Amino acid sequence: MKILVVDDEALINQYVVQCIRDTDSNVQIVGTAASGEKALRILRETPVDLAFVDISMPKMDGLELLRTIKAEYPSTMVVMLTCHDEFEYARQAIQNKADNYILKSELTPEYMKKVLEELRSSRKRSGLDRQTGLLKQNDYLKKLMSDSGGIYVITEENLRKNNIFLRDDGFIALCFQNISGNLEAVLAATEADYENPVVYAYNDDLTVLLLNIRRTGQQWDTFDALYTDLDRYFQNVRKQMTGHLGHSRMFFRMARLGEAITEALEAHNDAFYLEKGSSEAPYAERAAHLQKLMTQTAIRIEEGNWEAARSALLEALEYAKRQHADAVTLKRTIRQVCAVLKEHCPAELDTCERRLSQAEDFPALEAGGALLLEAMERQSGAYSAAISGALAFMEQHYAEDLTLNMVADHVFLNREYLSRRFKQEVGMTFSEYLTAHRLKRAKELLETTGLRISEVAAQVGIPNISYFSTIFRKEFGCSPSDLRPKKPKDFS
Repeated sequence: MKILVVDDEALINQYVVQCIRDTDSNVQIVGTAASGEKALRILRETPVDLAFVDISMPKMDGLELLRTIKAEYPSTMVVMLTCHDEFEYARQAIQNKADNYILKSELTPEYMKKVLEELRSSRKRSGLDRQTGLLKQNDYLKKLMSDSGGIYVITEENLRKNNIFLRDDGFIALCFQNISGNLEAVLAATEADYENPVVYAYNDDLTVLLLNIRRTGQQWDTFDALYTDLDRYFQNVRKQMTGHLGHSRMFFRMARLGEAITEALEAHNDAFYLEKGSSEAPYAERAAHLQKLMTQTAIRIEEGNWEAARSALLEALEYAKRQHADAVTLKRTIRQVCAVLKEHCPAELDTCERRLSQAEDFPALEAGGALLLEAMERQSGAYSAAISGALAFMEQHYAEDLTLNMVADHVFLNREYLSRRFKQEVGMTFSEYLTAHRLKRAKELLETTGLRISEVAAQVGIPNISYFSTIFRKEFGCSPSDLRPKKPKDFS
């Protein structure tokens, strides 16, 4: 159970939290707030199951906060806290749908235990039917998707028994990522011509939404008019959500429900890969195989077998591209590989991490993967002697007014030849690598020393503070000053 405590007195906040923790160590206190405004900010970021709210607070009082929570987060239980033993306060709290009302003077760990037990029982009773229905929905659809032999006979009656109220009539399937706010945004964008929504949690990463065309809604003279309206609807949904949207064609027989879900999953993948796939292997099977290849990559890294790790990662990326393996699995597992690699080698992977986390399509993710492959190659000693010498010289002199000519002279190579070899082996130009290296060192100094920003810039070889700030923000997405610890405000 996730709990938020709201009281403008810090000692009361601490006491309520302590009573909760003394009662049940398994609950999660997501935060405390000294005002209604801060409480709402926390709720927007982290939904909670239960909020303890003081009635008497400045600006937004507890009753106003209670009304807002019940309007915007109806599933959140609210217990009102007060110092006033008067019926009017209790009456107002109950009228505004408070789940309980507690006098602070009566609050003890023993009393808190009783309150939490009653709230849990109430929550179980009210949510049991809805939860049972959702479980039946998901269980039925999961079995349907794993039914390769086609033994499931899909009828309206059969669907209703499993809490699915789609009609054996025109319907579509949508697929999108489980990102906070996505489901709400998609449902909000669903126009009046669609009904009977069924939310299917395909896995931890993806949600599928099934919808009927509303019989009483707009009537289309031709299929072209229907499909034009469908396209308009899909475009509207895409504007409201985060990430890619996959959708099926319009189907008119419930016997093709599994096909519609599969089409939506594949279309979500195709949007990431920027082209339509043609794999005949089942979607789940491809995701599982990709997971296996990425796991092998991580194991090879742990073993220090860099050539095998590179080979496994290359195989995984090629498989994903060729088979259109689950995009969400690909993004998650390649970031995990990056994290493992950072722990086991001194490769500079900050840029790679950022590119992988921001990748919205396969080419962008593949570019991040190339940086991983280059890091493994460096770790395996695969650089030529000339480039290894150049990198070592740059590490020693990066803070100086270093030029390509100076490095070329050090390794006894022609400037143009060194430039080509450097780009070929390192994956970046000489100037790109030097700038990235200087900025990484600058970030370390900003986080670990009290040097002024101008001093940090000078120490890494970028004395122009304006230029330094500009390229720093471009590289790390924040200004140099954002990395300095904030000084506490003086309230004396």
